[in-house]
Amino acid sequence: MVNRIEIERLLQSKEMKELWQTIQQELPQLHFYKENDSWEEARIDYLENYISECNTLLCKCNFQEISIKDLYTYLSLYSFEVFCKQDLLETENTEIIIDESEQDYILQELGMSEDEYKQRCKTHDYLEVANHLVDYYLLTEHSDILLEYYKLQGYEEPEQMLKDKMNLYSMCKR
Repeated sequence: MVNRIEIERLLQSKEMKELWQTIQQELPQLHFYKENDSWEEARIDYLENYISECNTLLCKCNFQEISIKDLYTYLSLYSFEVFCKQDLLETENTEIIIDESEQDYILQELGMSEDEYKQRCKTHDYLEVANHLVDYYLLTEHSDILLEYYKLQGYEEPEQMLKDKMNLYSMCKR
């Protein structure tokens, strides 16, 4: 079971903050959200849910659950830093296609134009680093669990997503 206090400490850790600052400095062409503490509970909720779902899958296979302590070990690796940067750059180069069924929601419920929505999708928050940390852990320890998570989320091409992440991971480990 993942502890919310541990998640909060990870998100607020010196290591996380320093890595986030490095990413922002080295990738000035990307857009970043200004730090907003009012989103902290939502960040914790998201990361808690992500880790819990992965832990459920890990337990089904009799693997050890993800611990926050384990995640800290990857946070300081240069290969992880490169992984984060490359993934963010790939996101920037990905075309965002809005399905017709989503247009009404975006325009009416969110109250923004398609262009505003697309820009928001390409604006980054340090939660992404924490999310990449879990991905990196799973790619290192149990990549098949990441595939199962993608399937559980209903992604259209989970095998291709895993293949792309594995290629990126392999490139960064060299």
